[in-house]
Amino acid sequence: MHRRLLILGAALATLPALAAAQPVETTLHLSETAEISRAPDEVVATLRAEARAPSAAAAQEAVNRAITAAVTRAQAVSSIRVSTGGYWTARGEEGRGWQAAQSVTLRGAEAAPLLDLAATLQSQGLAMQSLTWTLTRDAARMAREEASRLALDALRRRADALAAQLNLAVAGIREVRIDAPDRAPRPVPMAAMRASSASGPTPPVAIAEDITVAATVEAVVVLRPR
Repeated sequence: MHRRLLILGAALATLPALAAAQPVETTLHLSETAEISRAPDEVVATLRAEARAPSAAAAQEAVNRAITAAVTRAQAVSSIRVSTGGYWTARGEEGRGWQAAQSVTLRGAEAAPLLDLAATLQSQGLAMQSLTWTLTRDAARMAREEASRLALDALRRRADALAAQLNLAVAGIREVRIDAPDRAPRPVPMAAMRASSASGPTPPVAIAEDITVAATVEAVVVLRPR
């Protein structure tokens, strides 16, 4: 019993020494944002076919014909990718007849053939819903990764500078959060429709502009005495 008390007393005596040996830590909550600009590498046009008719079947038949023709034309152009969007049918205002609509989206790296096709579809009755320059998925991913790297480098430099001002040293980073959201496509000017010339309908205008991609890094930085 006496031996156990001696062992316990010795263990308790070492606690203040252990506590004193633990370095005092200071935590910094930092945030840095970095932005980079990239030239868009894809133009995207979305057009909509609409129809009104006394019956739902007639309205839908007109939309189906228009979209089928648009898809067929687009598939004939090798540089263009085509997809169809949402389809809706509803009664007209005050229950007069029916309305139907569906969209078709064109994507391509080359603007000229896509805009020519868009002009042709406009002349056939499709309405331009949106025209945007954007980044392809791979280009956007690489841009976000680059922005994230720049933001993290800036945060590290700031942590080192603040630690030096406090006469402390950076011991490590406890938590890191990176927020690099996808950026919405940038709208571009579209020319008003003019009368068709002998060479075909006038295509809409699409002037590219660099796209800004941003990333924000938040971290908890641990500081200790030098």
